Amino acid sequence: MREQQWILIDNFKRKIFIKNELKKIILKSLIKNSFIFDANRYLAHYRKNKISRFKNVIQQHNRCFISGRRWYVLKITRLSRFKFRDHSYSGLLPGFSRASW
Repeated sequence: MREQQWILIDNFKRKIFIKNELKKIILKSLIKNSFIFDANRYLAHYRKNKISRFKNVIQQHNRCFISGRRWYVLKITRLSRFKFRDHSYSGLLPGFSRASW
């Protein structure tokens, strides 16, 4: 139950970030542009600061999409180390197997 809430919140943050990414890029380019009036640059800076913190990339975490665990999530599979181990041992992940010397 709680893991599902974390997963839903993380997906919500990702959707909001994607929705407002272009807006932030445009405002950032207006702030750096020295050929426009200072009042417009100040207004762009103000609007960029007013964007919610949920719309930042820092708010996103790599979470395991099965367990919702946030620590030690592999980027390739988006699984935590425990779920990765279980799935690889049972043969559900193609290309991964137990190491044997």
